[in-house]
Amino acid sequence: MTTLQTKHAANTPKRLLAGVALGLLVAAGLPSAAHAQTYNSAGWTILQPAEDTRFVFVSSSQGDDRNSGRSPAQAVKTIARAKQAMRDGKPDWMLLRRGDTWNESFGVWNLSGRSVNERVVIASFGESDERPKIVVTDESVIGSPYQQDVSHVAIVGLHMEANRPGASASRGIRWLSTGKDLLIEDCLIDGFKDNITVEGQGDGFSNVAIRRNIIVDSWSSDGHSQGIFLNNIVGALMEENVIDHNGWNDNIPDAGANTFKQNVYVQRGVREVIFRGNITSRAAAAGVQLRSGAIAENNLIYANPMGLRFGYPDDDNISTGAIRNNVVLGGPLSRYDGGIGIWTERLEDVEVTGNVIAHAPAGDSDIIAFTLGGFARNVLFEGNVTYGWNTGDTGISLKTSSDVNSNVIFRGNIWAPGTADFKVVYLRHPENIQFDSNTIVNIGTQDRVFRAADQTMTLSDWNNLPNVGTDRLQSPTFVDPSRDLGAYARELGFADETAFLNAARQLSRRNWRPELTAAAAADWIRAGYALSPN
Repeated sequence: MTTLQTKHAANTPKRLLAGVALGLLVAAGLPSAAHAQTYNSAGWTILQPAEDTRFVFVSSSQGDDRNSGRSPAQAVKTIARAKQAMRDGKPDWMLLRRGDTWNESFGVWNLSGRSVNERVVIASFGESDERPKIVVTDESVIGSPYQQDVSHVAIVGLHMEANRPGASASRGIRWLSTGKDLLIEDCLIDGFKDNITVEGQGDGFSNVAIRRNIIVDSWSSDGHSQGIFLNNIVGALMEENVIDHNGWNDNIPDAGANTFKQNVYVQRGVREVIFRGNITSRAAAAGVQLRSGAIAENNLIYANPMGLRFGYPDDDNISTGAIRNNVVLGGPLSRYDGGIGIWTERLEDVEVTGNVIAHAPAGDSDIIAFTLGGFARNVLFEGNVTYGWNTGDTGISLKTSSDVNSNVIFRGNIWAPGTADFKVVYLRHPENIQFDSNTIVNIGTQDRVFRAADQTMTLSDWNNLPNVGTDRLQSPTFVDPSRDLGAYARELGFADETAFLNAARQLSRRNWRPELTAAAAADWIRAGYALSPN
């Protein structure tokens, strides 16, 4: 924990701020120059007040709306009163007292900051380990005005909770504006129809950073539901979040899982995306859906009917980027008809490297580790491992249905079913797809494990195809391929993977435990397959 570095904060004397522990630490790391941020050594975005910053302190337990709000001792009581004291176009800070609760929203937020270095900030102050909590019933906690420019806003360290006695369509954060620069960091957002929605209007929104948040338990009984939904944005970073159990609630009638409810749903209108170092788990459908492509790296993807979906079958859609060093694991699913690890479609200039897909869920269809469909040009799959991605004799390591291919290479991958009699590769259109130096492990009846077009074949027949170099049957040097999330949880002293996820849901700036992050868990699991840590 740090105290605010006041420097030239003219509106609040240093003697008043000297002992005020704000709910801010400071840090991050984004995709391009447009995302440039500054981070401290602990990885939190650095937020500094300007010379003319106005601080407005708010406390539901100790404040009074007759106060000025200009110091902790003069805190106002309501968010509405605090908002009245904020100024548009200025780097003002609204600071909510940690441990307090408000049953009111921020309403329509139409206040911009001055620049990316002089944002308007909504954050916290005080010594409690609990974030300030905002509870709403049938409205959004905070939303931007439709089609208006609202820029340079930071929302940091808040707990947003939905109290939904029925099927209300309340949202946590609902940003439907033009403009640029929105930071959402260290927030706990739970139980809304959509926990976070950012959808640019008109010419769109640019530069959204969603970092180190806990985004959980969204649900809907009468429509779609997402943990995160993004559309019409240039520049989106989602980094080191815990995104768990979104889209469904088995305790609510008609709120069960279906294919339209996701942990993360990034529409085709979003470009320059980074999805990095997140835990995305137990979704209704996809752990993450990246329709226009992205850099998707170092994520832990657990117990989702679809792990990572990259691309979309629309003829106008081409997806670019990279899928690298992710760990995709099976587990108990929200619904039984699932089991796709990494699903890719309509790719150009994409690398898929260093991923582990292991221990398939107990589904009854679509048990496929990697799938490639629609279109592929200049695509490399290299150094990936599949292990045990089958249920009995149902399952495929790689299935391709792309019918227009150019320079598509599968090289140095390891395909290891947990049992024999398992289809390894199924190519509907083998033309212009090259295979070389892949390793196949533990295959039984060899006349059924490869299929090219409509012909099944043995490994020997496979290697005689003109587009196959030398794929080989042998045992790899796995250290411990039984590693999964449950094993990692027990390594840390937890009973099982559920206990691990429950602990990860408690992460915050005040309680940041690196061993509970996606990077730590994924590195430990990858090491079991003799792959180097990230």
